[in-house]
Amino acid sequence: MSWWATAPAFASTVLVFFGPGLLVLAAAGVRRLSLAALSAPISMTIGSCLAVVLPFLGVAFNPVSYLVFSLGLAAVVLFARRLLLRKDSAGLRSVRRYGDLALVDNQPMARDGLPTWITRMLIPVAVAFPAVIIGSRYIAGFGAPENFSQTFDNVYHLNAIKHIAETQNGSALTLGNLTEASQAFYPAAMHDLMALVVMITGTSVPVAVNTGTIVLGALVWPLSCVFLISRVVGYRPIPLLAAGVLCAGMSGFPYMMVAFGVLYPNHAAIALLPAALGLAVEALGMTPGRRRSLSVSALLLAAAVLPGLALAHPSTLLALLAFAGPVVAGRAVRELQGRRDGTGERSRPVLWGILFVVYAGITLVAWLKIRPSLAFAPWTPFQTNARAIGEVLGSAPMGATTAWVLLILTVAGIYVAARQFRNMWWILMMFVIGGVLYMIVSSWSLGWFRTFLTGVWYNDSFRLAALLPVVTLPLSVLGAEWLTGLLRRIAQQRMAQDEGISRSTSSSTVGRSRHVAPRVLSSPITAVAVVLVLGVGTQGGTLAGVQNRMEEVFALEEESPLLTTDELALLQRVPDLVPAGDVIVGNPRTGASLVYALADRRTTAPHIFGDRTDDEQTLLDHWDEAGYNVSVCDAITSEGAVWALDFGDQEIVPGDEPYIGFLALEDGSAPGISLVAEEGDARLYRVEACTES
Repeated sequence: MSWWATAPAFASTVLVFFGPGLLVLAAAGVRRLSLAALSAPISMTIGSCLAVVLPFLGVAFNPVSYLVFSLGLAAVVLFARRLLLRKDSAGLRSVRRYGDLALVDNQPMARDGLPTWITRMLIPVAVAFPAVIIGSRYIAGFGAPENFSQTFDNVYHLNAIKHIAETQNGSALTLGNLTEASQAFYPAAMHDLMALVVMITGTSVPVAVNTGTIVLGALVWPLSCVFLISRVVGYRPIPLLAAGVLCAGMSGFPYMMVAFGVLYPNHAAIALLPAALGLAVEALGMTPGRRRSLSVSALLLAAAVLPGLALAHPSTLLALLAFAGPVVAGRAVRELQGRRDGTGERSRPVLWGILFVVYAGITLVAWLKIRPSLAFAPWTPFQTNARAIGEVLGSAPMGATTAWVLLILTVAGIYVAARQFRNMWWILMMFVIGGVLYMIVSSWSLGWFRTFLTGVWYNDSFRLAALLPVVTLPLSVLGAEWLTGLLRRIAQQRMAQDEGISRSTSSSTVGRSRHVAPRVLSSPITAVAVVLVLGVGTQGGTLAGVQNRMEEVFALEEESPLLTTDELALLQRVPDLVPAGDVIVGNPRTGASLVYALADRRTTAPHIFGDRTDDEQTLLDHWDEAGYNVSVCDAITSEGAVWALDFGDQEIVPGDEPYIGFLALEDGSAPGISLVAEEGDARLYRVEACTES
């Protein structure tokens, strides 16, 4: 299958990921950057929350219900907005101001000396630049559209999407482990939307996952980053362009979550995180040039984005609470500074101080309650403090090659923030929080303190490394803006000097020739070119390692760790051999359970983990005894599991106890069982002893 053949899948993915949010936000009157950047986060909320609610109403979760609800919600929002409108003296409708409803980008972007046509093109370029780079890297890493990550997490993710598409039930409350015996909460937002793509197009699950992953990484992430910078650094041309071009050069995200794990829910949630953080900044009135009270619009939008973020992955919601803490503190400090300067109200510092204490308390409770069991947090430190700090500054987590361009820009950004510490200290603190969490998880000794701080992320350095780009980007953008400004100032000084020299000489030709280079460097257009060059500079060798890792984990080979070429070839034959209603038994740790996602046949163990019923456990441990064990025949009859896949003893993640129900199959010593098909060492068996036929 060629990538060109996935065009319908890509179109459907963009529609599912952006369409509902676009409708609702447009009905609410949101425009410009906010409309584009917040559509996917709002769609994630709509899809994941709808999937939770619909089972209680007895309604299927499918493209029709998704569309109908989105249209209905947009109509309600439009009606509510019109209730807030009133006619002014000229007979025109204007928004009634219950608080400050204006968003930062309600007004056109400042030109900063640039031609109008360039300022209009900057945001599209800021999104298109990383979209092309990230999309190209993903396509190269995946290899073919139907390839899938050869990692054990993918057994669950692919089967979960198939389960939602088949059952039309995507509730996060029951998705965990995919069996009746072990229904539990699992963040399902990403799975829900990708399952909708499967239902719309009929494409295979791996193709839907790959197209969805590309859209999240190449479109949602850049838009989210540009939105964040518009709120943290300012709604100005150079910072927004820098945000777009630099977000494609950080190995920590988006590439690492696809190359490691594979951690699709984290990938989806972190792609939304910058937008959510930007809304927090604007809601608290901390956006540069717009010091004000709470922004009602930003608060409402933040409330609409948070459910989707939480249902994409709760740990990212906690990351938002941690990173937004300095923003809340920054607002409290600003009110205190205003009182000392005589420009603020006397009571406001106290109110904001109380708000910060309440916020810290809520964060602490969430930190303690929303965390996995220690049994699922086995990762240990692997490096020194000094190396961890260097990796944070160099945008090179997990041993990646130092990103020299980003290192220079980040250090320059720290310098800028330190020079303007009174107004920018909270930006530094967000970076410090992200860096300290990564340093602790990757280099501190095992103990309760490390687990208290990083157990939310399973004590996993990879997950915290992926958060670093979110808090590094504002400083890198500040550094890029400072660098371009420095070049312009140097050029302007040189022009002034040359003008003085030309006045003291009789040759005007010499003066004009000396002006050429400084005049070019001092142009605002040159600043745009410099930022683009910096973006290209981030694409050097620093991303080679994570790119190679992605290609390795998606490669289908004779000895692939999850499914080999022979095993996949046999799975592709299964639909022609096994009736649609039958169930197949297989060791989930060998990848046999992927028969559900890849061959559309149910299996007794769709996930490597999870509780099993007595019958399911009997089949996994004793299926090959069907010829002489009555209890096994009873279980086979009860479950309809007359088929078994034997993929040998190569397991993607060895368990404490092996599944021994297939040991007698290979040597033919199991009576009443026949070999139906084989590809290399992969075999499909059928039990004859228990069937009525």
